[in-house]
Amino acid sequence: MPKSKYDIIAIGDPTIDTFLFVDDIEIKKINGQLKALISWGDKLPVQKFARTVAGNAANAAVGSSRLGLKTAFYTVLAHDTGGREITHKMRKEKVATDYIVIDEDHPTNASTVLSHEGERTIFVYHEHRKYVLPKLATADWVYLTSMGVGFEKIYKDLAKYLDKTKAKLAFNPGTFQLRKGPKFNKLILERTTVLSINKEEAQSWVGKSEDFEVLSKKLQKMGPETVVITDGRKGAYSYGPEGYYYIPEFPGPRIEATGAGDGFTTAYVGALANGLTHKDAMRWAPVNAGNVVMHVGPQEGLLTKKQILSKLTRQKHFKVIEMTDEKIKSKVAAAVGKMKD
Repeated sequence: MPKSKYDIIAIGDPTIDTFLFVDDIEIKKINGQLKALISWGDKLPVQKFARTVAGNAANAAVGSSRLGLKTAFYTVLAHDTGGREITHKMRKEKVATDYIVIDEDHPTNASTVLSHEGERTIFVYHEHRKYVLPKLATADWVYLTSMGVGFEKIYKDLAKYLDKTKAKLAFNPGTFQLRKGPKFNKLILERTTVLSINKEEAQSWVGKSEDFEVLSKKLQKMGPETVVITDGRKGAYSYGPEGYYYIPEFPGPRIEATGAGDGFTTAYVGALANGLTHKDAMRWAPVNAGNVVMHVGPQEGLLTKKQILSKLTRQKHFKVIEMTDEKIKSKVAAAVGKMKD
């Protein structure tokens, strides 16, 4: 095994994101879900346009490096302009590129982000890749997230790596992993230290309960030590051996929401990698997410450790709520129920 030692290795697919800011959209709740209505067949004016390196794993790698963690990135990239742009970005952010594999036959992944009033919907395109997990150096953490078709081919080798090195695993499943269901992901879930997932994703795996403790317990039974569930602008929950916690959204303006979840999970895991508790991690995470949404794209707003601590110092009232009894849980549920989606 190579001698190099990393604090964290991010695994997953990067992409080039194109952002379209559009005003001519109507948002309605239909059958309990928010839907974007547009004039089909029309030409919609775009108020602003932007392009950036993105993708869950790329965001996690950049965010981890900014938090002062020695970071590496395993992915398969195309040999094209987008692929070179992603590699350049990783090197600029001091992320080790030793495990970036070049695919000569398929282009770079691409996503189009439709942004409206601070929220977004993403059209995702993943190229078919031939994933083969390289011989990774030892690391304290592995951050596994969104991959395309064929992702399952690395699971057995990754499980062996985790068992051998005792690295902790943060698992933030992407679209294709989620669609395969929890049984298909069993090998990974049984080795997961932190499972980070949003409310809708959790419900797609374990049922439509609105009780986050119920959702967390059902997910925890699948293997993860600690379950973190985010609920957009309504805050987030953490459930594990240390305790059951709730944290609201960090206060501040919202320009564009892409990457908020990645910023949250990256800071949560980053706090743990820095030797802090899950309660501390719950304070770090929304600060990072809150700064991400103040910028266009998922990486520009990612913070350093010093910046997170500085923001927390200025917001002393921003505290984690320990869900220790039914009275507190009911109070939180009532407050969250009044919040807008």
